Amino acid sequence: MDRNRAHTRTLMRVGAMVGATALAATLAACSSGDSTTAGGGTVTFFAEDISYTDNIKAMLPEFEKETGIDVKVETVPYSNQAAKILLNFSQKSDAYDVVFTDNTYGSGYYESGFVEDLSQYEDSASDFNSFDQFYEPYIAPMTTDDGATFGLPMYGESTWLMYRTDLFEQYGIDGPPTTMDELMANAKTIEEQSNGEIAGITLRGAPGIQSVYPWSGFLRAFGGDYYDKDGNIAVNAPEAVEAAAFWADLLNDYGPAGVGNFGWEQNRIAFTQGTAAMTIDATANGPYNEDASASTIAGKVGYAAIPYAISDPPTSGNTDNSLNVHALYLSKFSKNKEAAYKFMAWATSEAVQKNAVETSEAVGVTLTDVLNSDEYAAKYAPFQEAVLSQLKTGNLEYLPAGQDANTIITTVGQSLSQILAGEKTAQEAMDAAQEALESQLQ
Repeated sequence: MDRNRAHTRTLMRVGAMVGATALAATLAACSSGDSTTAGGGTVTFFAEDISYTDNIKAMLPEFEKETGIDVKVETVPYSNQAAKILLNFSQKSDAYDVVFTDNTYGSGYYESGFVEDLSQYEDSASDFNSFDQFYEPYIAPMTTDDGATFGLPMYGESTWLMYRTDLFEQYGIDGPPTTMDELMANAKTIEEQSNGEIAGITLRGAPGIQSVYPWSGFLRAFGGDYYDKDGNIAVNAPEAVEAAAFWADLLNDYGPAGVGNFGWEQNRIAFTQGTAAMTIDATANGPYNEDASASTIAGKVGYAAIPYAISDPPTSGNTDNSLNVHALYLSKFSKNKEAAYKFMAWATSEAVQKNAVETSEAVGVTLTDVLNSDEYAAKYAPFQEAVLSQLKTGNLEYLPAGQDANTIITTVGQSLSQILAGEKTAQEAMDAAQEALESQLQ
């Protein structure tokens, strides 16, 4: 994987987004007044509204008592983060000392000079954490070729194939599919031999990120990318058209009824309630599969790599599974950087991550010792090895990044919906997406 190319592409988009955001004067009032400005012993943490943040908030009194540092936490949904963080950075505001978001944006923040190289602070909080404690695939996206480390990973995920081992045995299928043709054939076998009672496969089919996130694995399985070698949009390349047609045929022929409306939750429920034999989705789905109190298939699921269509799949680089890492970043404009870093090291420490595993669904924790711990194994043993394997080959460029990402994802998602509904052929829909994106992204 060319990490420099990934950073450069992200920087271009983030830089453009910052420029656009800075012009939005009507939003300026939103960035001041809603958070306590850092000073003295106070650190302001701007975070995703997720269980990992809830775990930090629950344990904060211990940290504050031990260090004397007061932490103010502001949370918003992930979809609302980027604009607010970029507005804050573009104004060189010290309103947020630490921000929590994914590596797609983090790389751009560092290259734009918005967040610190953390190497200078590592020793000051080594009693809580150090860089070498992180699982290498998680810390790698936060490091540069010249030795800088600009983020501390909080959680991450990849994507994988999940399949019903009991059904594969029942219908004489020998192990998970290793090619896309085998995936289609296995779906056909189960759909037909169960007389349609069990769908061969379920996937997210709803427009936008819902379908595009797992479909990106198909795109790369067929050797495609969102961009050509010169960095230009290429969603109607032959590989992309073939991937879109295959995806739609798979779901139309062997998917469950209503799959065109399935988001993450609907897809998860279809699989965990036993109505489909396979799915491709996030590694975060593992705990839901194995929760015997809610899943009818607990103990009957196999986990494997997403198969390729091309005959010579890469072992790194253009892999067909994702690598998405959400990390803590230290604002360049913070006035209390030592205290802020101490909080970051504590928030990603072994004690905090172990508590997340014990008290919530935290398959995406990032420390090697926690991932290999008895507690993690006891809770996630059915897929522990598969998770670690997928992370090692995860693709940082799996999805488009930066300012253009939402436009690309929305446009491609609309085209996928049209293909799935039979409104356009794959060629027609992807040509239309290419034309629209070329026009919009000028």
